[in-house]
Parts: sequence; structure tokens; C-alpha cells
Amino acid sequence: MTLNGITYSVDTLENHQVGPATQYVSMRLRATGRRLDIFFLKTDVSNPYVEIRTALGKDSIYTGEPTSVLGKRKSTEGAYYFAGTNGDFYATSGYVGYPTGGNMVDGEIAKIPTARAVFTFSDMKVPNIGVATYSGTIERGDDIWTINSVNHLRGTDQLVLYNQLNGKRTRTNEHGTEVLIQLLPGNSWGTNKTLKAKVMAIEKNIGSMAIPKGQAVLSGHGTAATALNNLAVNDEIDINLNIKINGDTQANQLQMTGGDGYKPMLLNGVIETSNIWNELHPRTGLGYSMTGDTVIFCVVDGRGASNGVNTKQLAELMKSAGAWSAFNMDGGGSSTMYIDEYGKAVNATSDGPERSVSNSVFIVSTAPTDNQIGVIKPYKPNLILPKYAEFIPQFYGYNQYEVLLDNDLQGVELTCPESLGRIEGNKFIATGSTPGQITANYMGSTTTINVSFVNVDSIKIRLDSVIVDNRTTYPVEVIGHTKHNDALLSPVALDWTVEDENICIVENGAVKALSNGSTVISGTIDGITEHLLVKVEIPESGAIVGDELKHDEWTLSFSSQYKNKAELNEENLPEGWTHGSAINFTHAAGRSPYLELAKETVLYGLPDTVKVVMNIGDMEIIEAVVSMRANQGSTVTTKFESFTKNQDFSLDIPVSSILDTEDRGIYPIWFEKIRFFLNASGLTANKDYILAMKELTLCYDGVEISQLIQTERNFFEVFPNPVSNGELFIKLDNNDQSPIAVSIYDASGRIVKTQRVNQLSTGTINLSIQDIQAGIYYLQVEQNNKTNGVKLLVK
Repeated sequence: MTLNGITYSVDTLENHQVGPATQYVSMRLRATGRRLDIFFLKTDVSNPYVEIRTALGKDSIYTGEPTSVLGKRKSTEGAYYFAGTNGDFYATSGYVGYPTGGNMVDGEIAKIPTARAVFTFSDMKVPNIGVATYSGTIERGDDIWTINSVNHLRGTDQLVLYNQLNGKRTRTNEHGTEVLIQLLPGNSWGTNKTLKAKVMAIEKNIGSMAIPKGQAVLSGHGTAATALNNLAVNDEIDINLNIKINGDTQANQLQMTGGDGYKPMLLNGVIETSNIWNELHPRTGLGYSMTGDTVIFCVVDGRGASNGVNTKQLAELMKSAGAWSAFNMDGGGSSTMYIDEYGKAVNATSDGPERSVSNSVFIVSTAPTDNQIGVIKPYKPNLILPKYAEFIPQFYGYNQYEVLLDNDLQGVELTCPESLGRIEGNKFIATGSTPGQITANYMGSTTTINVSFVNVDSIKIRLDSVIVDNRTTYPVEVIGHTKHNDALLSPVALDWTVEDENICIVENGAVKALSNGSTVISGTIDGITEHLLVKVEIPESGAIVGDELKHDEWTLSFSSQYKNKAELNEENLPEGWTHGSAINFTHAAGRSPYLELAKETVLYGLPDTVKVVMNIGDMEIIEAVVSMRANQGSTVTTKFESFTKNQDFSLDIPVSSILDTEDRGIYPIWFEKIRFFLNASGLTANKDYILAMKELTLCYDGVEISQLIQTERNFFEVFPNPVSNGELFIKLDNNDQSPIAVSIYDASGRIVKTQRVNQLSTGTINLSIQDIQAGIYYLQVEQNNKTNGVKLLVK
């Protein structure tokens, strides 16, 4: 695409239907040193269920509202504001939010047009852009009075019509006459037609008359007040509110919004090249096709990664999308494109958070409510794939009126001819060689996807290394490069070899772990070979110690009041602990006290849960924040606000709650730090406290506690096992009189009992487990830097 003489490459990021007869397209344009992020909406207004409607922020000319918030608020049964953009410029001081150009909402004039161009939309669904003029009159018999303006300020000797878009009251002073009117049955607000109304009430020299919903007020000052004084309650009057645009004095205009003070940037197919706004900014454009049956919205991001455009470039973009006439509306931080499918702005608004704007323009579905899928459409209707490519089609689900109901429809049934490939569940595998179609069916609604084939230029295994264990296999992710795109290839299509088959094997394209260690596997297709380093890390049991929190390996930091008052060491560990560290500190007054332990710790294998085992004594902690990260990923945090005092407990972090565990690329996982925010009001000044951290426990779902890989024979025996009377004996198989620590874990890795014995008079220890429920446990014994464990069955 060429804009202002510069040629850009175009990358289409999104292109799908977002509502009845409405297509959304987002594109990224690149040239040397330049980038433009562009967003289009194109809607066919000839569709009987599509309308263009404007809306004021909070339904008032004196305030603002974000476009997305406004669209959601205005949506009702039979009027679904599913997409749109910001509209006119507005006052940012004085009467903040007051539109700069003309404005109408659903037939009611919010502000009469000025010398700036406006966009109008009539009851016959005809769009128009140009400079509009206003005139208005009241007739009663032979009397004709001019309506000088609509809403806002009433001047000397002026007659002004006020409606609810001005607010709940006229906001006028007491110097005048105000007449409350209501349209007679069969009349509706609009322009270029005679409206018949009835006088409901008259107030003289009071001002600020209330404007009930659906009614309006005629407010006169001076000579205009004198004219209104001739009216009486129940009088019937004729009202004419005329909007002339491009010579059209007949169309009943219902919607209007304004643009900038320049000439329309695109008019009747001609791009304006002299009277342009030449600065690069975020922009919002609005226009329509030559036949007027297609209305086109465009937003271009700026003031960031995207450079923004001037109005000539915006006109070129609009014309490239099929616009015949278009103008530039408010831009900068106001530029917003909203699509309800996403629930927010789809563009990167340059202020950061979406800005409250004076008014917005929406595409509205008037279709009846229908929550049944009647139409399905694929994300990608045309595929060019290499042989043995794998592809999972995704589908949009619409009702019969093409209102989008589901942007990732599940349960779609796929079929295809054998000459094209085969279907496995929701996946298509290109095992054939003849182009054809995938047929998709959802409850009677069908669509097709065209498939053709292309040769692979090269292949790449997505990961350069992978960690596996013996719980599941890993289907190798192979990417095939073609001249059209990249595609995921079925690993079954490759011939695999393994350097060390004692460590792992490859079956049907999936790695199966056999024993701990590392090896390289190689896959070959069409004479092209790629390699993958496989690391097998099989946990010894369902719960293992990932780090013993040795004090000389971790870094302690703290808030300023604990300088020279806090130390990390192995002193004052809780009873029964043979490893871990303790933060010994004396509390001192100060703001926002905290303690932090940090260490870059790689976690073994594919843990499902990470537990921080600790004991805080009688401390008061407000919050603990644990920081972890995926391999080569950014840091993610988990917060805890509940803590158990004076006993061992653990902070449990399910890995799937913070990382995408479906992606093997996240492993190995790294533990980074844990910070404790202390409750200053719950701690006593000059009192010594101990925050003890025992270990990081790694838990692996589906690993039996009995699956232990022992490097040496256990130095103890447990009997009876199973135990049924609540009493257990541990017999040491050596003469070592060193203290021992006993820990019992349940199947999830949670510590349920600990006991420390400092003095051994005999080689046998008696342990009461009356408080432990029946089940399978893991009993661990630590003595003199040795640790062994056994499966324990409690009946």
C-alpha cells in the first residue's frame, strides 16, 4: 500500500465479521523506520438489521463517557451497539464536553451545526458529509416565530428549544418565558418535516424549567418571551427543525456528528491535498461508499509504536477501503475503535486508559434477540498447507441475523475426503495429496474450508530443548516453513532417532521418558533433519524437596528500620527441623515493614504445585508475595493473605494458576523470591521475632509416593506398616546417635506431622499418629545430612 508516496508492506492481523453485515479488519503497515497500526469497520447499511446511531456521553452535551462504556450502556433489547468509534471534537474548558460541530441523536438535535462539516444519517439510511445549515420555526395559526437555536445558552431576544440532551433542566435564568411541549401521537422527533405538539405548561420569570423525558421546552427571552406569552396550555403548535446539507432539504436526518475545521479530506472520490491537517496524530475517520450503502470507520494509532497519520494519509486509507467521501473526526487520545466482541477498545488509545469523549458513532443491530447458533464461519476459510501439516480450525458462531454469539465455537464436527487428509477429533491432518474441502457442521449449520498443498522449504522444532518425565509423553512440535506461511507438522511424519535409548524413546512422534538424563533426538523428513535436546527429570516421589533454604545461598533484604536488626541464619529453627533458615529480627517502628528472601532457584522437572514450607511463630503478616517465572519468561507473582501461627504450614502455588502448563517451553520453572509485608500494628517494638523457612516442596500429580529412586539403602525401618493402632516405631539401622527429624506428608505433599528427637537412648523411636486419618502417606527421616523416605499406609 502506498500512502503519501511511501510504500508499506501490509500484514492483516484480524479480518472477520463482528455483527450483521459488518466486517472488522486490523492491519499493520511497515516501511523503513515507519509503522502504522490501522483498524477498519465496514458495514452494509442496506441490511435491514443495521443502523448508524450517534450517542452523547451520559446522554448530555455537557459531559463525556468512554466509547466502550457508552456502547455497553446504550445496548438494549432490539438495539445492540456492537461496534463504533469516538465522534466529534469538544470543549475541554468551560462547558467541558460540549460538541464543537453539529450533533443529533435519534432525531433530536443536540447542537445545531456550525461552519464545520458534519456527517448525517437519515431515516432512509442515507449517509452524507458536508457543511450543514439549520433553520427552525414555530407556527400557531398565522403566527410564525423563529427558533434561533437548540440547547445550550439562550441569548438576548432569542427563542431556544431545549430537550433532554441539554440535561434535566433548561439551565436558564429567570428573565423569560418557558413553555413545556409534548409531541402529539403519531409524531416523532426528526428534521425537515412538520412536528405537531401540544402545550403542557407555561412558566414566566422562573427559569431553569424541568424537561421530563420525551418532552421539550421552548424558552424565550425579551421579544421571544413576548411571543411565547401568546400561547396557552393545550394549544397545538407546528414545529419545523430543518437541516440542509449538500442541497438536500427533504431528508429526515436522524443522526449527526461533527468533524475538524478543514475541508472534508475525501469528497466525491477526490482526496483533499491542499487544505490538510499535516501533523501526524492518532486519527479517526468516518465515510461512506459511492452508492452510500456502505459506511466505513477507520482508526489509526499514533504517538507510540504506530506513527500516526495526517489527514491526507487518512483519506488515502479510507479510499483504499472503498470510501467515496470521508472526513476527519476527533483524534489524539480520543481516537477509539470499540468492538463488543473484545469488550473494550481494539486499538491502543494513546492516553493509556480509554478517554471519556463527548460523543460516539455506533453500528447498531436492531435484530430480534436470538441466542441460537444459525451461521458458522471459519477463522481461515482458505488454507495452504504442507503435507502432514496439522491444523485445528476455529469458528465464529452467529445467530440467523449474523449477530456474533461465540468467537470460539466448540463442538464443531469436521469431515473431509480421504484424498485430502484425515480428522482426529477437532484436528485436521493433511495426509492426502489432492486439494479439497474440510466440511464443518454445527447443529445443522455448515461451512467449508478450502485446502491446497505446498512443499516444505525447511523445518524447525519449536523448542531447542525440552524437559519430560514419565507421567506423560511429549508430542514433538515441528514447524514446517513454506513460501506462504508456517504450519505445525504432525511429528508422526518424521523419522526419529535417539542417541541414548536408555533415557527416552520416540513412539508415534512423541517422546517417552525412561530414566533420568539427557540425550538428543533427531527428526528427518524429505531429507531435512532437525534436533532436540531432551532432559528427563523423573521425580523420586509425589513430593520432593526442591530447595532446603540454606541461609548462605539466599539473600535477605528488608525495609530500612530493620538495618542491623535482622539476620538470616540457622539459629532458632522450629523443633524437629534439620534444615532451613530463620530470619531473626527485632521489630522497630517504621513505615511499610517488609522482609524478603531471594534466590534464582531452578525447580526440578514438571512440578504441578510449589509449596513454601514455613513457620512464622506469633508474627503478624499482612501479605506474602511469591515471585516465579517460566524459562526465558517474565516474572509472575502470587499473593497470600492468610497465615497459620505457631505451627508449620505451607503457601501452595499451583503452577497452572500462574503459567500455561500446556506449553512445555515454560520449563524449567524458576523460583525468584518471596517478600513478606508485616503488620506493624500487630508487632511489638523491640521484641524479637522469628520467621522460619524450611524448604520449597515440589509436588507432582499422579506420582505414587512409593515410586522412590533410592541412591542408598534406607538407614531405618518402620513397623508396623500398615499401621492400624495409631502407634508407629522407627528403628535406626546404624549406631548414629545424632538428632533425627521425622516428617509425614500426605499424598498432595502437605506436611501433616513433624517430630524431632534430640537425644537417642535406644535405636528405636516411638511415634504416635493417633491424629492422622486413614490413607497413604510418605514418611521422611532426616539424620546427619542424610534423608530417606518410605511409603506409609495408615488404616
